[in-house]
Amino acid sequence: MKLFYLFKIILWFCSIRAEEYNLSGDAGQAYSIDILMGHPKQKLRVIVDTGSTTLAIASYARRENDEYFHVDNSTTLDDSGKEVQAKYSQGNWIGHYVTDFVEIPSLKNIREVRSDFAIITKSHKFFVNGSGWQGLLGLAYEPVGAWGEHVIVGSWLDSLECDLGKSVSFELKLCGVQSTTNAIHYGKFSMIVDENIPNNTSPFRTPILHKRWYEIGVLAIGIRHPNETLNNSIAPDTFVSDNPNEEMCQKLNQQKSIVDSGTTDIRLPDEVYRELVHKLRQESQALNMLILDEFWYHGEAACWPEPQEWLALPWLQIDLLSDVADNQYFTLEIPPQNYMRVVTARNSSGDGGSVSQFCYKLGLEAGGVDTVLGYTAMEGLKVLFNRSGGWIGFDTSSCGPNARVSGPYTVPYSFIDSCKLTRSDSETAVSIKAAQWALCVISIVAGFVLIYLLAPAVRMCILRRRQSSAHSVSQDALVDQELS
Repeated sequence: MKLFYLFKIILWFCSIRAEEYNLSGDAGQAYSIDILMGHPKQKLRVIVDTGSTTLAIASYARRENDEYFHVDNSTTLDDSGKEVQAKYSQGNWIGHYVTDFVEIPSLKNIREVRSDFAIITKSHKFFVNGSGWQGLLGLAYEPVGAWGEHVIVGSWLDSLECDLGKSVSFELKLCGVQSTTNAIHYGKFSMIVDENIPNNTSPFRTPILHKRWYEIGVLAIGIRHPNETLNNSIAPDTFVSDNPNEEMCQKLNQQKSIVDSGTTDIRLPDEVYRELVHKLRQESQALNMLILDEFWYHGEAACWPEPQEWLALPWLQIDLLSDVADNQYFTLEIPPQNYMRVVTARNSSGDGGSVSQFCYKLGLEAGGVDTVLGYTAMEGLKVLFNRSGGWIGFDTSSCGPNARVSGPYTVPYSFIDSCKLTRSDSETAVSIKAAQWALCVISIVAGFVLIYLLAPAVRMCILRRRQSSAHSVSQDALVDQELS
């Protein structure tokens, strides 16, 4: 058995060398990347976060980590002196709006740029205890950037596009843990200039409904057993019916549904969460798995002396709106290795001999009214974020769990209408601009008509004023003479 695991680790190291993965993270923490900031360059580590916009970095030592950006050591830092802040689902911070040079050394095709970012001077429950990162790299849109009085901090992506004079997209390939005996996950973050994206890239695309966070249409979530297959006419089990239905769809999108690599779990509206977890618990009981309710409903870890592979548990299926047509969708098929996520994997030796402990937590949580597809829903997939095009593409990956994408599937009605999904910002912007142009044209025409109608009266008024001025002096002129 030990030789088998050693062989798997050797294979993993070989793949690492070939692919040059640049993301990693400890159990329960998001994927992070090395970044260089300032001149002379300071190397730091930041979370790759699609759930926020601002590049934010610690500028002081914390109890859990004494690495930070030394502001006084950078000769190129420009501090605006403006205070900014940001709040997240967990924690918040206060800092300053600054600019300086930023480089991600593992992105060979992307050069150093001067970028807006925030230096964090004070935080509350933002930095996770024992975290190996000093900040986060926000990759969302400007409207959700860190803000202050009369200022919103621009993003690194916006600065990069401005420097290149081109729109760029980015891809996340999140591979999960290296093996069943390891809790460290790894992946790859890459950038692509939009004009270089092949037409056949990401055959499964979902539209970005609002360009703030990466808001999409999550139509349904359900389960299926490993031996069940999908076809083009039957959709996944969504508890209520065989197809994505209005009730569930409206619950999932009541507030917002977003793709967030900075969040660990799949976060669901409370009622949908309870139904899904209840179903999974029933399945585990049918398989005679001894897992306490504290694991399913209270977020506690369950531990075993041997690593678990969870092959018998059902898969999750998440239906997403397709950008091809508003009555079409596709399905993310998520294996149980994703949602039964490892948090501890260690073999330790003591006086009593060798002791093993492999602990797991459920990768699902209640989210109030929000739906968040954290990195649990992305591991084993390639996810391409096309910001300017307004879509996110999903495809199978060469690393990680054997997650899949299936479809497309078609229904005889519009998801935009039945799920009460709003039009995308790009469509709204086009409509607003068209209305503005129409109003502008109407105003110009009305102005010309008004001038034409008033012209005779204006000419008569001017003529009378000239005749009057020839025989009298204005009151203003009298005042001027008295003062002189």
